[in-house]
Amino acid sequence: MKTIIPLLAYSIVCIIAVMLPASDGYNAIGWKLLIGQIYAIPVLIVAILITLFFNKRHSHKTNF
Repeated sequence: MKTIIPLLAYSIVCIIAVMLPASDGYNAIGWKLLIGQIYAIPVLIVAILITLFFNKRHSHKTNF
């Protein structure tokens, strides 16, 4: 369940990138997904780091 959150964030950013309007030459889904990766990959990394931080913090509280 904990690994779903970063993948969900990645998917949401990709879906938003496909739905946004683009200029005439770049209005294909492939181009939109390619450019969406520029935004989706950093969001994925940040979501993974936040998830790991909260999981590590939660595991330290339960070890007492």
